[in-house]
Parts: sequence; C-alpha cells; structure tokens
Amino acid sequence: MSEDNHSSTRELVTRVATLELLVADLIDLLWRVDPKAMDTLAGEAARDLELQNSRVIAAAEQHRDRLFSVLQTRRRKLERGRRAVATPG
Repeated sequence: MSEDNHSSTRELVTRVATLELLVADLIDLLWRVDPKAMDTLAGEAARDLELQNSRVIAAAEQHRDRLFSVLQTRRRKLERGRRAVATPG
C-alpha cells in the first residue's frame, strides 16, 4: 500500500508541474496577443494581493498563508509578462 501512495503522490506532483507549465505558457501567449488586457489583469492581481494583506481574515492562519501565496504567485507571474513585453528582446 505504501508503494501505491508513493506512486500516487509522484503522479500528482507530475500533473501539478505540468499544469503550472501550461499556465505559464498560456500567460506568455496572452501577453503577446493582448498586452493591454494583461496589464489590466496584472493590476487586478496586485490590487487583490494588497487587499488581502490589508484585511484581517477570520480564517485559520494556514488558509490565510495559502491565499497570500496564491495571490502573490498570480501577481508575480503576471508582472513577469508585463516586464517582458515592456522590454522585448
């Protein structure tokens, strides 16, 4: 049974990594197709992160940390594309 759990965990990690790569590719493609719309999304991501940081959430600390991590990652990924479009090269 332990072997099955190990295989399942490895499979799950592989799938998550694949999805992360697909999302990164999609974000890059969207920056190329419509930089103005992506600027808007990047601004929204930054605002969402700022709002989450300024609010006291009545959630458990682990949920607050997870939400912060997700919002920060979203902002960072969108910001990276903004810089790449600003300085093509």
